[in-house]
Amino acid sequence: MARNKEFDIAERLGKAKDLFWEKGYNATSMHDLVDTMKLNPGSIYGTFGGKHQLFMESLKMYCAQSLVHYENAATKAKSPLDAIKAIIQKAIERAFTEDKACLLVKSSFELAKSDAEAHALLKQESAALISMLEKLIRLAQAADEINPNKDAKTMATFIVVSFAGFWQMQLLFNDETMVRNMSKLLLDSFR
Repeated sequence: MARNKEFDIAERLGKAKDLFWEKGYNATSMHDLVDTMKLNPGSIYGTFGGKHQLFMESLKMYCAQSLVHYENAATKAKSPLDAIKAIIQKAIERAFTEDKACLLVKSSFELAKSDAEAHALLKQESAALISMLEKLIRLAQAADEINPNKDAKTMATFIVVSFAGFWQMQLLFNDETMVRNMSKLLLDSFR
């Protein structure tokens, strides 16, 4: 008969996610995971599989949490354009409150070329955010808030690409005014 888990799986997965986010996949050892998660290696392997499976679950958790942040920001907006602005502002807010690069962006640079499974997940999650923004852009175009002659998917992709730049500038310069000015220029390009 299998034993019941004597720990909160989501809480321990959150600890692993934070460690991968801080150190990156390759720099994180199983010893680091054991110390951070406060679990023995057998519990980690038995519950999550190996390091790679644990990383993939951590990345899924991070992406799901990020999408919820953006959806919540958008639902409070009064118009489609305001929803887009709220999502962009949420990305900037996260860059400065989290004080580290987005795990999805960081993992893209570290793993997308060398890890097919990570590449597929990173692509899927980026596509989901692009799709959400594309729908909002189309609604904003229909409401005459955004130039209807511009390609909605290209604009949505440009927003997502800009998020990486927001995090980079935050890490290099830690100048929120600079990043907010970048977002204004981004929004101005939609006219």
